[in-house]
Amino acid sequence: MVLRAWESRPGKAPVRLLLVFPLLAAACASLPPAPPAPPWTGALYSETRPAMSTLVTIAVARPASPEVTGAVDAAFAVFARVDEAMNEWRPGSPLAALNASAGSGRPVPLPGDLCQVLRAGRDGAERTGGLFDPTWAALRGVWRFGDGEPPRVPTDAEVAAACPLVSWRDLEIEPAGDPTLATPCTARLRRPGMQVGLGGIAKGWGVDRAVAELRRRGLRDFTVQAGGDLYAAGTRDGRPWRVGVRDPRGPPGQSFAWVEVSDSAFSSTGDSERFFVSEGQRHHHVIDTRTCRPATASRQVSVLSPSALDAEILGKAVFVLGGEEGLALAARSGASAVIVTSSNRVVASPGLSVRLEVVRPPTP
Repeated sequence: MVLRAWESRPGKAPVRLLLVFPLLAAACASLPPAPPAPPWTGALYSETRPAMSTLVTIAVARPASPEVTGAVDAAFAVFARVDEAMNEWRPGSPLAALNASAGSGRPVPLPGDLCQVLRAGRDGAERTGGLFDPTWAALRGVWRFGDGEPPRVPTDAEVAAACPLVSWRDLEIEPAGDPTLATPCTARLRRPGMQVGLGGIAKGWGVDRAVAELRRRGLRDFTVQAGGDLYAAGTRDGRPWRVGVRDPRGPPGQSFAWVEVSDSAFSSTGDSERFFVSEGQRHHHVIDTRTCRPATASRQVSVLSPSALDAEILGKAVFVLGGEEGLALAARSGASAVIVTSSNRVVASPGLSVRLEVVRPPTP
């Protein structure tokens, strides 16, 4: 997982972060230690279940009760419904049917929740200039990152043949509709070989729907996490939830910084989850759709946004741009970001930097 929620600060002293952090290690070493924050002491009900090819954890800042456990069960049921409609690997799923019809010219009827995610994907592609593109899956099998198959670097000719099929404009949805509304539609992929992959964005959408379900049932203080997608609602012990920002080159579970989050999503995208190294070069699954090759500007991006779905979309686009360009893109969409660049430099949006505490520089 990219994000981890912790109950107390780590042992090392936090350092209040400014916008850009050159010579971060020296700055950390020169500051006196600060006393740790008191640990959370209030009741917490937490449950983890597998869903959508990852682990989903729901934590509620209340003791266990029939009301709490019933709400948590209903929130987990949301993820089961999302997986039913949006898993392209399950034969007979609506998304599998859409992909199987690519190039046929035949519109495929789709349920409202899948239509909403597809509309949001197209909208996100337009807002990011195609840096996020739900049709990236045409590259699946061209690049292989070791998921059940040997890792593989494709030839230039293979990339050149597949890259034109990554084209969000050739995903047609009727009626186009409002991306915030779940209304039925038909969709088609205009060219043979096109594919839609929703593995990332669907998790963010599922998190948002689970949050809405928990709130509908009267809960106000909780977190919902699916892989690298986290939404923190309300507070615990009267304080915002504290979330660790993973060290992209550190050991599993190690954070280099911490941020307080309340009523927002905080979602991370990085090159440390699915990757392999060939001839000294790291190849990872976050693809720059302009080149159809792994993006090279960033090691990790964490986005703070009102919704988990939007944080997913922006996270991938900001990762591709990196640096100040990435921060500007996040700002235009009303979000904030912290980026570990490919040179291990840390940059953050002004609104996020005042919340962020660094306990160590990222591992080189």
